[in-house]
Amino acid sequence: MREEALASEMEVLEMLEERVQRATELIRSLRKENNELKALVKDAEDRAGQAQENVTRLEEAGRRGDELSRQLKLLQEERQEIRGRVTRMLETFAAIEEIPSPGHPDN
Repeated sequence: MREEALASEMEVLEMLEERVQRATELIRSLRKENNELKALVKDAEDRAGQAQENVTRLEEAGRRGDELSRQLKLLQEERQEIRGRVTRMLETFAAIEEIPSPGHPDN
């Protein structure tokens, strides 16, 4: 009977050893997966940081574009104002040339 108890204890010990081996393999697998996931997270964080930098640059470019558009509009308005003034001056000169002067020989 002592031999049966010893054999039973050996079986229990073998089963325990198998469980320990499976648990060890599972731990290794989970650690590997954890490291892979950490690398993926790091990569995603890096890409998110780059994307944020791109967004910041695009926002700044948008602000510069808005400012340039505003300046362009002002310049176009100024050009229109100058054109109007030059046209009025030319019309004034043309009118002066049409008026005969009193001592002019054409009279």
